[in-house]
Formats: sequence, structure tokens, C-alpha cells
Amino acid sequence: MPLLLDKILALWAMPIGVATIAGVFALAALARGRRRVAAGLIAFSTAWLWGWSTPLVAARVTSPLVECHPSRSAAELPAADAIVLLGGPDADRVWQAARLYHADKAPLVILTGGPVWPGAARSDATVMQIQLRALGVPDHVTIIENDSRNTRQNALFVAELAAALGIEHVLLVTSAYHMPRAAATFGRTPLRVIPAVPPQLVRPLPRILQVLPSATALNNSTVALREYLGLVVYRVRGWM
Repeated sequence: MPLLLDKILALWAMPIGVATIAGVFALAALARGRRRVAAGLIAFSTAWLWGWSTPLVAARVTSPLVECHPSRSAAELPAADAIVLLGGPDADRVWQAARLYHADKAPLVILTGGPVWPGAARSDATVMQIQLRALGVPDHVTIIENDSRNTRQNALFVAELAAALGIEHVLLVTSAYHMPRAAATFGRTPLRVIPAVPPQLVRPLPRILQVLPSATALNNSTVALREYLGLVVYRVRGWM
């Protein structure tokens, strides 16, 4: 329950959550006849969402995260005992794990990630195994850890599993924006970790499109803000 509560509270700190809260207060102010306050809150909510929805802002808040661990090709990365693939919504991390396996960088792939929400039909690890199977990675080389619910548990449970298998050196695969927190958290375990960030494909946009809102930019801003919040929480709790 505490982990679920953390996820729910984090949602309200994101751009859409803040805009929704402002909208609710605007309606309350309007119901009390305070039109100026309501108008101000609506203007704030609109400007807030517009700003976070622009590619320009999204790129600015995301860049410090993705630049911490630059992506490297499979040929540039060393061999390891295993590839550790963290669960998440991004397909690029699954492709990266498949690339590394087919490049003979490790004989095993550890898939870590439980159900995103309680009652989910499948865990992240199980879904990733299905995806890797479609990419030519056989089931017998994958090891599933499907109990973890956050990055800290990913690190703790994988480290315990790795110790039992005699695994010491791993290539850590997750999305670029998540790697700073993931690498720091796994760095607190006995494992020797090398970040293996998937290749970043960036398409330059005309200037006018950089200040126009888009769903993709809003998602990127939200993901980045969630990571910054996660970094703060993990540092305060001593998890990284």
C-alpha cells in the first residue's frame, strides 16, 4: 500500500495533476462569486499545461537526465555476466537488451519488474520476456524477477538473485531518463554495474513547433519531472 500511495501522490505533483487541482480551486472560487480568483487560476492552469506541453520545455528538463549516461553501441560495451533489464513503458530498453544479447555481451538476461498496479494480469518482467522472445531471445536464457515494485526493489531483488547465481558484473538496461536513478541505486549493491543506455533518436523540430503543445512533449516533461522527484526521494531515504 505505501508504494501504491507513493505512485498516486506523485501523479498529483505532475503537470496534469497541478493543473487539475488549480481547476478545482477555480470552480470553488467561481461558486463563491470570486471571479477574478477563478480567472487567475484558469489562466495559470492553461499556461502551466501549455508550458510543459511544448517540445522546447520538454527538451530542457529532459536533457540533464539523458546526458548523465550517454548511449553507446553494443560493440562499445564490454561483456558481462548478465544483462539486467528494468521494467517500464518504453520499448527502446527491450530492443537494447535484445541487441546486447545478440552481440554476445552476456549469456543471461535478468528481467526485473512486478505488476505496475495491484491486480494487473501480468508483471512487467513477464511482458518483457514475451517481447524479447519476439526479438529472438530464447526463454531459457531469461531469468524473471517479478516481485519488485520500484527501482530500489529492482536493485535489491536482482542483487540477491545474482548472488545466488554467482553473477557479479552486469550491463544495466533502462531508459536514458531513468538511468541516473537506476545506476545510483544499483551502485549501492555488491553488483558491478555498467549503464547500457539505448540509442537516442532525436528529430529536430522547426522553431514554431517547439513552442506549440503536443502530447508527446507533455509526456516527456511528466516523465522527467517524475524522475527528478524520484531522485530527491531516493536521496532523502538513502536509497542511492
